This record gives sequence, C-alpha cells and structure tokens, in this order.
Amino acid sequence: MATLLDWSNVESATKNVVETLSLDTPREAFSLLALSSILKIDYDESRGALTDGAMDRGVDAIFLDDRFSNRLIHIFQFKHHSDFNGSKRNFPSTEIDKLLSFINDVMRQTDGFVETCNPMLREKVYAVWDFIEGGSCEIKVHLCSNGEKLVEQEAARFAAALQPLKYFSVIEHDLDKLSDKIASRSDRHRSISLRMLEEQLFEKTDGNVRAVIGTVRADEFIEALKDEGDPLQLDPYLFEENVRMYLGEQNDINKRIYDTAISDESGLFWYFNNGITLVCESFSYQPGFSNPPINLSAPQIVNGGQTSHALFQASKVDFDALQRVRLLVKIIETKDKTLYAKVAEATNSQTPIRSRDLRSNDPVLIRLESALAAKGWYLDRKRDQHSEKSEDKRIDALKLGQIWLAFVRSEPDRAKTASDRIFGEFFPLIFDPAEMSADRVIEIWKFYNALEARRRVIIQEARSMRGRERSFETFWMIEGVFHLAYAVKRISERQGVDLFDSQRTIPRIDTASERIERFVSQRPGISYYRLFRSAATKQGLFESLFDQEQGELDL
Repeated sequence: MATLLDWSNVESATKNVVETLSLDTPREAFSLLALSSILKIDYDESRGALTDGAMDRGVDAIFLDDRFSNRLIHIFQFKHHSDFNGSKRNFPSTEIDKLLSFINDVMRQTDGFVETCNPMLREKVYAVWDFIEGGSCEIKVHLCSNGEKLVEQEAARFAAALQPLKYFSVIEHDLDKLSDKIASRSDRHRSISLRMLEEQLFEKTDGNVRAVIGTVRADEFIEALKDEGDPLQLDPYLFEENVRMYLGEQNDINKRIYDTAISDESGLFWYFNNGITLVCESFSYQPGFSNPPINLSAPQIVNGGQTSHALFQASKVDFDALQRVRLLVKIIETKDKTLYAKVAEATNSQTPIRSRDLRSNDPVLIRLESALAAKGWYLDRKRDQHSEKSEDKRIDALKLGQIWLAFVRSEPDRAKTASDRIFGEFFPLIFDPAEMSADRVIEIWKFYNALEARRRVIIQEARSMRGRERSFETFWMIEGVFHLAYAVKRISERQGVDLFDSQRTIPRIDTASERIERFVSQRPGISYYRLFRSAATKQGLFESLFDQEQGELDL
C-alpha cells in the first residue's frame, strides 16, 4: 500500500523535472520521470518516446529497445494524479480497451489504421512494424500511475485478452513501485541468496579476495535472479558487468543449454556446463550447516549470462524440470571494483563490454571531470552523479560519447544503435586523452545542446498536431539527430571550419538540416527508425551532401 511518504517522493521528483526542464505541466514531467526511471534512459530519449495527445489511441509512449542485443517493444499508458487523495484511485479500466484496440490494429496492420493516429504515434507504428520484421521480439505494456493498480478482475481480463498474442506481457507501475524506482535511480544495491547443496563447499582466501565454490539447484538459482519489480524477466542489474549479453534462444550454444535443461539428461547438466561465476562485495553463510544459504551483497554475474538466460527461458516451458538441474557456482568476494573486470575478462574469451559504472572510474574520465570542474562544468561519469547541479552545466558521459562518436569520429549510425558499446569497445576511440580536452568537450557539448534544443521544438510541434496533417514528414530529426551532427561536420570540414568551435558549427545546422530533409524526401515509404539505423544511410547522405553542394556552386 502506497504511503504519504511515497507520494511525497514521487511528487518531489516530478516537481524537480518540471523545474529542471522548464515544463508547463507536472503531467508531462511525470511521464518523462517514469520513462527515465523504468527504462534507464535520459530525458531527451524519453521525449522522443512520447506519443500522447489528440488521436493517441490510448498510447502515451512507445520505446523500441535494442540495447545489449535486446529486442523489446515498450508501450506505455500514464495516469497522473495531482493530489494525494487521487493516488488512492485505481488505474482506470477504460484504458484497457483503448490499448487492446491499438495493439490489435498494430499486429494485424489494419487498413487505414495509421490514419487514426497522431503524427508521433504514426511514426512509432511504422517503426514497430520495421522492428518486428527484423525478428521476433517481446512486447511489454506498462501501466504507470502515481495511484493504485488496476482492480484485480480488470488486470486478469487484460492479461487474458493479450494471451493469444504471444510474447506480450503487462507490467503495472503504481505509486509504491515508482517510489522505489525513483529512490534507487542513482544507487542500485541488491542482495540475493543461493542455497548450496550436498555439503560440498570449497572455500579459498587470498588477501582481500575470498571465494567459495559449490552446487545450486537451477530452479532456485533462476528464482533468485528474477527482477523484483518484473518477475517475467531476469534482473538486468545482475548482469551489468557481464561481458556477453544474451544472444537469444536461436544461438546454437544456448539452444543446447535449453534443450539439455528440459531433456531426460537434465541430471547430467552439471557435467556438461561450465557453471556460473559471480563477483560480489561480500558473502556470508554458516559453516557446517547442511545445505547452507549463502547471502550475496551487490552480486554481479560476470560469466554464465548465456546459461542464466537459457535456463530462464527453459523455466517458462518446464519449471519442474529445472528442479533436476544442478549448477556449478563460483562466488568471489572483493571490494576492489577493478577485479570485477579482470575476472570477467579472464573467464570469457570475447572482448569485454564493461558497464558505465565500472568505466566511470577510468583515469581518463576522472581527469576529464577534474578539468571540467575547474571551468565550472560537471561531468556525470555515473548516471545522475551531479543531479544537484544546474542542468545547463552538466555533461552526461554517455551522451558525450554518442555525440563524439557521431560528430568527431563520423559514426552517426553507431552512435544511434550502439550506445551500449560506448563504454566498451568504443571507449578508447572516443575518450582518447591525446585528442579530448575540457575545452573541446565544452564546445562539442554546446553544439550538441543546440541540436537537442531544435529536436525538442520539433517533438513539441509533432505532439501538438492532429493525425491528418501531413507535414510530419519533416520530423526526421527525432530519430536522425546524430546524422544531422555528421552532416554539420562534413559541411564544416568542406568550409574549413574548426569542429571544436561551436560558434561556427552551430550556424551550419540550418544548411545541414535542409540537405538532410531533401535526402529524406527522396526516400518515401521508409520509417525514420529504419533509415537512421542503416549503415548505408551515412554513405548515401555523404554523397547527397556534396551533390547538393556542387549543384549550388554550379548555379
């Protein structure tokens, strides 16, 4: 049951968003806050997901999530109450039928359906169709409110109506749940418990490192790993330091893991599988106790992500079969965060994809933060690190990496589609101390802010339009902001303009925008989502930019 404290927590956070982003209404702030907290995206990405307004078909936001090899479609409906008394109301069941109607039209590609959608929603529908054509995906419907959940009978009706449409699930975020998410936005700390079997434990200690090896039941292991807020998925937090994201059930190795777990040979799984390696800040158990539970604080699965996810998929088909499956588990205790990466790299054969939090302690970022601070700027090495500082003086390390990759390194499509690799394989390419300085970062950030300011205006225009107005084709920048940066770079280079002089690059945004608009208009029938994720777009845009410039010179 939500409390007045929960209300105050969410309301305070909402008011902070209103002030930070200079918004007109707390309703929009609540939507952005919920999207940012649930999906772990920034406010600019959250703005681009919004579809609410006239002709929104009951859909307030859509976000296509392909980070870390995911294939998820998130559909949101928000309800915001302006006072604590309103928070005692249940989520309105009338919204269920609107969402069901929309979902059925999307999945059936009903004739004339897109004409019933507003411009933002219409473009999202095209993107959803492209996304689904790219392969099977999960679709999560989020009901978000600073009030109570649906009444039980309506929740059951909604779930039953979606059941024939495979891979759909409903997640309710009420006041209580949102309060928890907002409270943990900057500092997530989870503990789990694993029960060791057969009294066959081996413990080893070396200085500040301690480890224990044993066997656990697969069904209990999977239960421990489930997301506390969404039991229909594993908690992504537990895999942040994992070097390999889940490659899907169709991957040959994962398919064998899955098949073995539910086969007659499931009892031999322990002998066939390499097991799981976890690193944690501390663990504890009672020596000498039969089948002792081991409590882990801040655990990370650094090896065994494929096994974990394959077993989770198997549990959906035959959970009882997992009771016969035994897993070899190695648990390492250390407070040295650098050891996390070393263990991950040593226990895997692929190049590590290190998380943002781990990379946040990289000497390059620490020195950059110090240099920026001396000039009155604040680098968020970790998400929301300087949340108490003025928004116009904060530089987010992830967004900095993306704009640097798109603008300085000429990789706009990768900046768009591979943000999960900014702190992995692209890190030395972007955060190169021989090339990156505080002054250059500030100039690039001013340029990026100018791009985002224009994008926000376009988003607002799109949201204020009704569905039958056709000028929404000009709204390519919602998806193509990094390609716009790339176009500005090419034009600036051609005109001998220093890329690290924002006073000279910003005025060239207009010219670049006009040229991209012509480029996009020559490609009707393709969604902006697909266009600005295609590697071929960069080359086509490059050729188009100079064809247009040559034509202008000929005149």
